[in-house]
Amino acid sequence: MSIIKVGENTGNLDHAFEQLAFYLERDKMIRDKIKEATRYPSFVLMFIAAAFTILNIFVIPKFSGVFDKMNLELPIYTKILLSTSEVFINYWPWMLGTIAIFIVGIHQYINTEIGRFNLDKAKFKIPYIGNILRKAVLARFCRTFSLTQQAGVPLVQALNLVANSVGNTFVCDRVISMRSGVERGDNLTNTATATGLFTPLVLQMIAVGEETGMVDEMLVKVAEFYEEEVNYEIKFLSAQIEPALIMTIGGMVLIMALGIFMPMWDMVGHMK
Repeated sequence: MSIIKVGENTGNLDHAFEQLAFYLERDKMIRDKIKEATRYPSFVLMFIAAAFTILNIFVIPKFSGVFDKMNLELPIYTKILLSTSEVFINYWPWMLGTIAIFIVGIHQYINTEIGRFNLDKAKFKIPYIGNILRKAVLARFCRTFSLTQQAGVPLVQALNLVANSVGNTFVCDRVISMRSGVERGDNLTNTATATGLFTPLVLQMIAVGEETGMVDEMLVKVAEFYEEEVNYEIKFLSAQIEPALIMTIGGMVLIMALGIFMPMWDMVGHMK
């Protein structure tokens, strides 16, 4: 609706509909690509969690009895595994209840105004994915703002329209702060810099646009650049996630192996 309002106010409703269709297609593409890239890691992590739970409930307690009989000085890894196993066995109802309360609480929180704001802000800090989302939002801001400037919409009104069209409450708040700065008489470059939201590329292009009177053309170039960046980074998202996933799996397997086998090696040494 906000983009349609921009089209109505600028007299470019046909262009606004084209832009809206472009954004909807791009947003769907980004969501699908992110789901596709995170599907395999998600399955692997769920499998690891299931295996970890089974080990803590059925396997590690058997080793615990053996270790107790041998009166060995257990390494720190083994003590951690034994403590974790004890928590799983004795406090599993509390664990399930805590997880359920946490999920419900998070769901209720993000439905509040402040919760939605913090969620939209946190999205940009998600490893690997956050940078893609930020560039996509910046591209949307640049294209929409360019549309208002091409139509000659006053700057304050343009910022108000753009704020409601970016689809992110955190970015919306930053753009509103830009509008407040412009109302106080500051220029667009200074107000954009003060938000801490925009990349140096966006700030430089806005500054050049203000000096040359071609803000709309500069922002279109920025939007095209970031759209290409989003396409490229989504294409290689899986390749970026896999090394971190392998390191996580390797670390968990190493801790579990050391926790179980180091006491057994000590046990064999005592027997010899």
